[in-house]
Amino acid sequence: MRITSLAFRPLRGRAGLLAATVLLAGSLVWPGSALARRVTDGCGRAVDIPDAVARVVTAGGTPSLNAFLVALGKGGEIVNGLPQGLHGGQWKYQGVFAPQVTTAPVVSSMGPSWTPDLEALMALRADLVLVESTATADMLSARGFPAYCLSWREPTAVSRALADLGDALGATARAKALQAAFAANLDRVARATADIPPDKRVKALYIRASGLMIPMVSTARFLIEKAGGTYAAPAGLSLEHPRISPEQLLAWDPDVLLVFNKKEVNEVLSDPRYATLSAVKRHAVAAVPFGMHGYTHFTPEQILAVLWMGKTLYPKRFKDMDLVAEAKDFYARFFGRELTDGQVREILRLP
Repeated sequence: MRITSLAFRPLRGRAGLLAATVLLAGSLVWPGSALARRVTDGCGRAVDIPDAVARVVTAGGTPSLNAFLVALGKGGEIVNGLPQGLHGGQWKYQGVFAPQVTTAPVVSSMGPSWTPDLEALMALRADLVLVESTATADMLSARGFPAYCLSWREPTAVSRALADLGDALGATARAKALQAAFAANLDRVARATADIPPDKRVKALYIRASGLMIPMVSTARFLIEKAGGTYAAPAGLSLEHPRISPEQLLAWDPDVLLVFNKKEVNEVLSDPRYATLSAVKRHAVAAVPFGMHGYTHFTPEQILAVLWMGKTLYPKRFKDMDLVAEAKDFYARFFGRELTDGQVREILRLP
């Protein structure tokens, strides 16, 4: 989700003329959408938005931002589609919860750059453009777009994003309900693991086995530690997605290894380089659930992720927890879909 480069398409013809007008005026004001209020986004920036936000574009970190909108009951306001390469497969539930994203116009490239297409953005006449980078938000604001930035790097990012975005979208009550559910699940897991001595806590790590990197350090560490575990990598990693060597992984020797998908589970278990890993010897290699996004990423599905993490690290302590029932209830309450047992098991990566 990190923005690593900003290379923007030039605007031509009528779009270019409109862009020039925008730069002079300082903001895009569509007919009938007079600016009514100023809000502060998740990156501390002031953003002027209409009183009623009816058209929202997710132009950077699109899958995560879509998930927040759906959870807040605003999935129907998304007017753009998923970037090429994010259709079907593990991303299929984007289309289940927000069907229009499979056919609506695309406004950015895939991550990690999420490069915006300014012409496509302008054509959609959005009341709000959501991004996950201050640099991108500032660039879009300078060109007149109502850009709203959400930050995902701090441990409380999900709860804060729900509050900030809920306020901007007039969904404060829904945001508070989501925050309350998150707090309740965190407390539930904390109470179940509170008596575990520090030297007995399960050591866990989330990796991408393909390419051997540690994605989403801040969010994965948060979930592992909140579930009563110890993050296996050393503190002070300077990057969110550092690459590591097999030797480093062997030295850290996690008791539980979390990977991106079921294919990577098989790769790790069958790779002779990892035969001595504690997680491999214990057969404790698990694929992270994947709904609208991976549960260890920036998504309101972290509300469920903490329960999944607790049960994954300490299956005996959570033997009576029915994750399928928990997930069905969560998605029905907050994502507006009654999922089947089969769909939920697919999301949770269960047999």
